[in-house]
Amino acid sequence: MSKIIFLALYIFLVICIEQSDDKLFANAEKEYDIVIKDSNLIIEEYISGLDLPVMIDFIGEDMLVIEKAEGTVKIIRNDILISEPLIQLEVSSTAEEGLVGILVDGDYVYVHYTTKNSNDGTTSNLFTKYLFDGEDLIEQKEMLAFHGSKSAQHNSGVMFTDKDGVVYGAIGDTCFCDGLYQNNPNGENDNTGSIISLELPREIYAIGIRNTYGLDFDPVTGILWNTENGPESFDEVNLVEKKFNSGWNKVQGPIGLDQKYPEIEDFIYSDPEFSWERTVGVTGIHFIESSKFPNYSNSVLVGSFHGGVLYNFELNEKRDGFKFSNEDLKDLVLNKDDNPNEIILATGFLGITDIKQGPDGLIYIVSIGDGKIYRLSSLSTELKENKTQDNSKCNDFTGKDFSHCNFSGKDFSGKDFSGKDFSFVDFSNSSFNGVNFYNSNIVSADFTNSEVIDVNFSKSNLNSAIFKNTEIKDSNFEQSSLVSSVFINSRLTGNNFINSDFERGVLSDSEIYDVNFENVRFFDSDFNDIKAEFLNFKSTDMSFVEIKNSTINNSEFDNSRLWKSFFIESNLQNSSFTHSDNYYSVFKDSNLENSDFQFSRFSNVEFSNTNLKGASLLDVYPIDPVFNNIEFDDTKINTCLNHDMISRILNKILRSIDGLGLQVFENMIVSMCN
Repeated sequence: MSKIIFLALYIFLVICIEQSDDKLFANAEKEYDIVIKDSNLIIEEYISGLDLPVMIDFIGEDMLVIEKAEGTVKIIRNDILISEPLIQLEVSSTAEEGLVGILVDGDYVYVHYTTKNSNDGTTSNLFTKYLFDGEDLIEQKEMLAFHGSKSAQHNSGVMFTDKDGVVYGAIGDTCFCDGLYQNNPNGENDNTGSIISLELPREIYAIGIRNTYGLDFDPVTGILWNTENGPESFDEVNLVEKKFNSGWNKVQGPIGLDQKYPEIEDFIYSDPEFSWERTVGVTGIHFIESSKFPNYSNSVLVGSFHGGVLYNFELNEKRDGFKFSNEDLKDLVLNKDDNPNEIILATGFLGITDIKQGPDGLIYIVSIGDGKIYRLSSLSTELKENKTQDNSKCNDFTGKDFSHCNFSGKDFSGKDFSGKDFSFVDFSNSSFNGVNFYNSNIVSADFTNSEVIDVNFSKSNLNSAIFKNTEIKDSNFEQSSLVSSVFINSRLTGNNFINSDFERGVLSDSEIYDVNFENVRFFDSDFNDIKAEFLNFKSTDMSFVEIKNSTINNSEFDNSRLWKSFFIESNLQNSSFTHSDNYYSVFKDSNLENSDFQFSRFSNVEFSNTNLKGASLLDVYPIDPVFNNIEFDDTKINTCLNHDMISRILNKILRSIDGLGLQVFENMIVSMCN
């Protein structure tokens, strides 16, 4: 009885401490330098101090901004954020819920937000109109509502006004794909997965919409475009004429040879104008029409949440698609081993969620992770004329700015490049031995087919850098930023990546031996088809990491976070996972022989068709595990805490006390089971 009383008291102290596994906001605490490709453009911080800003719009000379979880609409007047909101709505606020959309149409302000039904836990999507009287939002009127969704995801949020003054809103599939407009001929006609008018009579503009966060009209053709989020693959940019069928849930990305064109009513399917094979979380889209950006009159800006990249696409002559110089992109798909530099305009944002042009002709970019709005402007004509172009900078290494230089095929052995700017540089087919890049800007640099030996990259910005077919040996990447960097078909030996940020990194098809990845952030990275041994993954964040058809023997994953990670058809024998936190992770069809999971946490972890011979699963908390068709010969395992309520409470406590210096108390709780 005393144990129960003690636990009850402790639960009272920690039950309010929450941990989120929401992929959407996992990079909110990271900070990177924003790097822009075009030296004639300027990105500056405009507004800070916002709480998860999602979207903006302009009413007169003022800007309205919505804060997702708070449910607030705030006004920015004379470049000053007014702290008191115009309105605060009661919203549900999980990963994709909250106040998610705003549109200004004359004196009217439309918002899209979600609420939670307290009786059955279902989600409602509400589109509501207000009149703005110059100071307040008044005369609330509900325009459209979707009730009863059992999921909190794929609500979309964006709205637009067409040339006839009709206001439309986008609603995603709400994470259920059984509706008529998700291309199910016998599905319920509930209008989800569509772009739909908010006024009666309802008109459906487009269907087959999985989840969209970006809508904009081409100011020249008057045709609507959108961005659409894919599942595990294929984010899209689409040209959306009336009666468009985007294909979901039958097609995502370009249609395959064995797929049939979806046919629902008189809606017409067409392939996307561009796709990302590996999803980036595309969000805002904006056609540049401002005279302040004369070199971008044929450009479309697209933002990504993951990696915080601002993309720039050049329209073709008919403005019905894009044109590219890079052969990799001419198939209209960015595959994971393609070079994306042609379409990257800037990197380093903490999750772009909206892009809009203001009444001043400048472009404003919402960055949700750091609660900021940035402003994109161009150098004045006078400054451009006075700005001298140093054509010799690529031949004289005494300077600091070498951005955009072509250094392909050179030998840089022994060079000191510390503190210099090598962004968007071509280093392919080059040799680097004993080179010092300490604290340098190397964003989107290309090291393809190069030799990198004993190189110091510590504290450098290597976001979106490319190491393809590269030999990397005994080099130091400690405390570097490697967000969205690519290490494909390369060989890494004896390198140090301690305390670096490898979010959305790609290391597939590589050989990796004796590399130190301790305390690295690998969120959403790709380790497919690698051959590796003696890797140190201690204290890493490997949430959403994908490891398929790989060999990673004799490696250490101790104290690592493995939330929703996939270890499939891989060989991980003789590896250590002690004190690891496994939450909805999948170890399927894999070899974990002689692996050690002592003192780890298993919450809804799957071990189907897995070899656990000689493994140790002692002193673990297996909450709702899946052990199907397992080889358990000589395995040490306890499952005393499995489905009971006390087990769930203990698991909640253990997840809540990380970092509080209570390891002794945690071990005591574990010992109660053993």
